[in-house]
Amino acid sequence: MNHLSSAISIVSANDPDTSIYQFESSVEEKTIALSSDLCHQPGGLKSLALKANIKYPDVLDFAVVALNQPGTAAGVFTRNRSASPAVKIDRKNLENGISQALVVLSKNANVFTPTAYKDGVEIVESVGKALNINPSNVLLSCTGVIGVPLPMNNVRKAISRITENMQNGLIDNVSEAIMTTDKSPKVASVKFGDAVISGMAKGAGMIEPNMATMLVYFFTNLDIDKKLLKSTIKRVCDSTFNSISVDTDTSTSDSVIIYSTNEVEATKSYLEDFEKALGAIALKLSRDIIYQSEGATKLVEVTVKRGRTEEHAKQVAKLIVNSPLVKTAIFGADPNWGRIVMAMGKPLGSDESTFDPEKISIAIAGMKMFDCGQLVSVDLAQLSSVIKDSKHVDIVIELGEGDDQWTVWGCDLSYKYVEINAEYTT
Repeated sequence: MNHLSSAISIVSANDPDTSIYQFESSVEEKTIALSSDLCHQPGGLKSLALKANIKYPDVLDFAVVALNQPGTAAGVFTRNRSASPAVKIDRKNLENGISQALVVLSKNANVFTPTAYKDGVEIVESVGKALNINPSNVLLSCTGVIGVPLPMNNVRKAISRITENMQNGLIDNVSEAIMTTDKSPKVASVKFGDAVISGMAKGAGMIEPNMATMLVYFFTNLDIDKKLLKSTIKRVCDSTFNSISVDTDTSTSDSVIIYSTNEVEATKSYLEDFEKALGAIALKLSRDIIYQSEGATKLVEVTVKRGRTEEHAKQVAKLIVNSPLVKTAIFGADPNWGRIVMAMGKPLGSDESTFDPEKISIAIAGMKMFDCGQLVSVDLAQLSSVIKDSKHVDIVIELGEGDDQWTVWGCDLSYKYVEINAEYTT
């Protein structure tokens, strides 16, 4: 099953607007719930959010976060072969596991333009100079439209305003400045003992991650070994951000980055809590991204049980959650389980095995539709009404082929998604 499934619980999971994410703390020996804000954050941070006029006037679109001292850092990035210059710069700058600052430009991806890499390097070097930080300790993210040159004169003006605008702490406006088509900022934080973790994310479309997703940033004060921090963020990503999808499209700019100010000793109990706490924030942000995605009206949760392996279960679940026919059926409150049968049977590379209907069970919104070769009598009108009135729709499949399972999250496909993406650059 998903690596963190047994360590994290969700209260009111069927209502994404009121869901509470929590875990059992070894440090405090009690259940700890996340805060849906940035009230818990490490000391030694400064930040700003500015209106740089990157695409639109009078919109926050330029953000900087800086640590007082270089700290441990790790990242997981897109595997898209058209990866942005920002991703390439960050991979290089994170090779030593140390960083001190982050700069984010939104509304423009800075990808596939004649000066894209040159502009990215200039931004990192200029921000480093403004903050009196080694440019190799500055990371960059750019998100938005592809193929449009950055308005570098506007960016330069924003960089010139850094010194006078930096504020103490991780300010709320940073989470707004990193957004593109997001409906609202996505943030969370938690405190366990003396340790804290803050997290924020942006992402609304072009989401089918491979090794990472969207733009996601974490800040902690726990002094974690570089290799351990990198392996931990990778595991957390696999169970959360790598288990969501909006539209099967992998962005050129996907990045998950974590910084530590290295202030709190990482004892065994703290490390146990850290992965659970980080996973809880990542799960919340993942589900928020899906529920608040372009045109979405429902969070769709697909669990595949009794798969041959965890990877097999995950692959089958992704086939279902990515199917346009399944997604439109959920949007229309049509309990057409035949579309699930179609989707789960799509080819998986060289795997030519077929499913045995006598081993399969299919349930939608808690109502079993098909069970071990037999149709199950269901009041379809009632089930349609349940789906229509729900913000969260679960689909559970049992394959009868093994003992492993995986859960992925997606959304429905609405008219609004088509409208947003049909008019994205115009």
